[in-house]
Amino acid sequence: PASKFVDGTAIHWYAGGMDRLLDGAVGQANMHRFVSMLKYQNVSDDHLVLGSEACHCPTTGYAGGDLTVAWARAERYAHTILADLAAGSNGWVEWNMLLDSIGGPNHLGNLCDAPLLAVPHRVNGQHNISELPDFERADFPFGPVIGDARTREELNSMGMPAEYLDRGVVVQPMFYYMGHISRHVRPGSKAVHALVDHAESETGSRTFRLTSGDNVSVAGGGINNLARVGVEVTLWPCEGSTRQEWVMNDKGQFQVFGHDWLGKPTSSCIGKTPDVSFHGMLLTACDETAGSFRATPLNETLSTINIIVDNSNGMNEKCLIALPLQGNGGATGHRGGAQINIGNCDAESAIWRFDESTGEVLSNFFEKEGGETCLTTGWPFLQVGAFVDKEEQNRTLIVLNEASDPANYVVRGDVGEILLTNSIPAHSIQTVIL
Repeated sequence: PASKFVDGTAIHWYAGGMDRLLDGAVGQANMHRFVSMLKYQNVSDDHLVLGSEACHCPTTGYAGGDLTVAWARAERYAHTILADLAAGSNGWVEWNMLLDSIGGPNHLGNLCDAPLLAVPHRVNGQHNISELPDFERADFPFGPVIGDARTREELNSMGMPAEYLDRGVVVQPMFYYMGHISRHVRPGSKAVHALVDHAESETGSRTFRLTSGDNVSVAGGGINNLARVGVEVTLWPCEGSTRQEWVMNDKGQFQVFGHDWLGKPTSSCIGKTPDVSFHGMLLTACDETAGSFRATPLNETLSTINIIVDNSNGMNEKCLIALPLQGNGGATGHRGGAQINIGNCDAESAIWRFDESTGEVLSNFFEKEGGETCLTTGWPFLQVGAFVDKEEQNRTLIVLNEASDPANYVVRGDVGEILLTNSIPAHSIQTVIL
């Protein structure tokens, strides 16, 4: 077979189209499909799956001058690397090691970001050095480089160390986020099962949502920056965040609210049909492309419901269902990103609960794997990846918090024993060596 001539497969993280805020944000279920499919393609057990290209576009965080954007780009890198490795990827390659301040040189003017940027004009004592190399063709298509107008002290406070600026290099947040993984998840390591589960609380509180004595609760974690058209709808353990807060509007649409990295308010709704490329439900505009849903009680206590799609194509009544990931969900299991689809209303996967007071849409379909899950825009704020080295001597945990709130967590072993209690600040990444 031809497979004997193929040592591996390369993948890219680009979402397609020109919505660059979706790069690295979609396609994880397809990763699981692909890795599972390899088992039936006569490839060797050591067939490599390598993320061979990824970068944020357009231009650079330094050029744009917005720390929020630069930090969000770092978080997206960390999320995607951890998700790819959990699905079965063997590695991940950054597009460029070093670019100029605007994200070039590039003969097509396709300016993108990199963890390290060359700014020789900032070196101490240097004179008559241009802001861009003489072979850069793009000039300044996005306007002046805002980072050049900032002092070394300002940039240092934004996480770009002055000691490297003085040597002509901008070290962006992406560099440090990637380093938390690349420095400790060494060649030969493999991903093992790990998942941020729901908080254990007698009051019903979640990781990011506290419930007061009068049962008043507010979703936490900060504004949802994944409440945007094109993001996949998934299932994850409930964390009480805005990424799992839904409203059924007067049109019967399940709607979420937030803003994108640039601060632009966003609102989107669950679509009415599965996407043909991702084989699951995506967020779409709250118009005729969105699903119109009807919650039908399944028992007298109204505790469980079918979510019927009233405007789907076809004659038979269809409902929202949970769709398991292929390959048993890789290192996260099915509860770590299962998809949503449309299917038979009599199926066990079509049973839901909708808590209007919290906005949570819950499923117990994967309860045997650890508990209930919540309908999620993309993925939760708090994530984890776990790895063992090739000698199986050391275990490494990478904990990622994309939320605007800190979080406490407990690390448990294979039989539930407590290995570590810790906390992680807002918008942070931690490496834990066990």
